[in-house]
Parts: sequence; C-alpha cells; structure tokens
Amino acid sequence: VGGEWAVFGLARSGVAVPKEYFEVYGENVAAYTAEHGGVLHAKKYTEYSRVILAWTALGKDATDVGGFNLLVPLVDFDQTVFQGINGPIFALLALDSGNYEIPENPDAAVQATRQMYVDELLARELPDGGWTLTGGEADVDITAMTLQALAKYREQPEVEAAVERGLAVLSSLQEPDGGYASWGSSNSESVAQVIVALTELGVPLDDARFVKNGVTVEDALLRFAQESGAFVHVLDS
Repeated sequence: VGGEWAVFGLARSGVAVPKEYFEVYGENVAAYTAEHGGVLHAKKYTEYSRVILAWTALGKDATDVGGFNLLVPLVDFDQTVFQGINGPIFALLALDSGNYEIPENPDAAVQATRQMYVDELLARELPDGGWTLTGGEADVDITAMTLQALAKYREQPEVEAAVERGLAVLSSLQEPDGGYASWGSSNSESVAQVIVALTELGVPLDDARFVKNGVTVEDALLRFAQESGAFVHVLDS
C-alpha cells in the first residue's frame, strides 16, 4: 500500500507488464488490508480512494480486498470530508471508477451519497470560480481534479455552470508558454492534471482556450520529456 499510482498508471496504460507484477501487488494489498483489519488510515480517507482506484483499474472488485469492503469507509461523509477537499474529490472518483453501488455504513453518523459529495464540491467553489486546497486563490491541480470528479454529473445545471467557470479559470491560469504552475513552480504534474480534466470533459487539447502563443497543453507536457524516456518534475531539476 502506497505504490498505487504506479500500478494505476500501468494498468490503464495498456503497456505490457509482467503478470507477476500485478499479482504480487494484489497479494500484498490483500494481506496488508487483512492484517490491519480493513483500516488503511484513521483520518486520511483518500487512502481508501487511492487503493480502490488501483484495485479497480486491475479489474478487481473493491468490495472484497483481503476480505474487506473498501467502499464502506467512503460512505462516512464526515470522515471523508474531514481532511479537506481531496476527500470528496477522490471519493467520487473512486466510487465512479467501478460504477460501484454505495453500501451501508452502520458506524457513520452521516451516510454519504454521491450527490452529497457533488454538493460538497459545489459548496467549496471559490467566488470567482475554481477550487483550492487552502486560501482564496484557485489552484491548478485542485481545480483540475475537481473537474475530473464532477465530469459525470454535468447533466445537473449547477454542476455544468461550475465546470464552465472552472474551465475559464484553468484557461486564465495557463502560462504564456502553454504550461501550468502550482506552488510557485511550473511543473509536469499540473499540466498532466489539466490534460486529464480536459479529456474527461471531452474538451479537445487544441481547444482555443488552452492554446497560448500556439502552444497546447500537450506540447507543454512534452517539454518535460527527456531523451531517456523519463519525464522530469520541473525543467531545471
């Protein structure tokens, strides 16, 4: 537990991976979950979301991980939103990754629904659009991740309006070279989050709103590619 993003990325990529790689991961996660009585973290419920996303990407059922249903903690609304906006963002992404039915959680003071998490994200929108982890200015990564979580709910007028405002914010935050900066540095991950948001929303990567001086977000991401095939976090390091 802790290496889910690598597994998630590989599972969704279609790249040929030795079967044993995923098998060993599955065995390790099942054993870890069983050993800890199904408790991955007492406060950070994104731990459950992250494992669910990787587990589901492998074609596995998150209702049985080492004998435990990892969806159950995400039904505790108060605990899930406790850590901040990341909680509801990733709860929705995890629940929707396998189109899971929400189970009952008898220990939850407030039984969550998908709509409650959607409403929580709408309530956290900044006055001028977009979302942030802390403070009053929109953050690229958090705004992009929120848009990813809300993408499946755009039939709701309030969601559609918030999504359009979020896209406008992301367009305004794009740098003249087509890239994105977060926490003071232009980096590949922020560009990647925007690309995931745009593709999930069906927005072409060459949409005029996201082309600056002839440079698309895809062009911006490829600037971080190295001759070795690796990508760097920031260009000067």
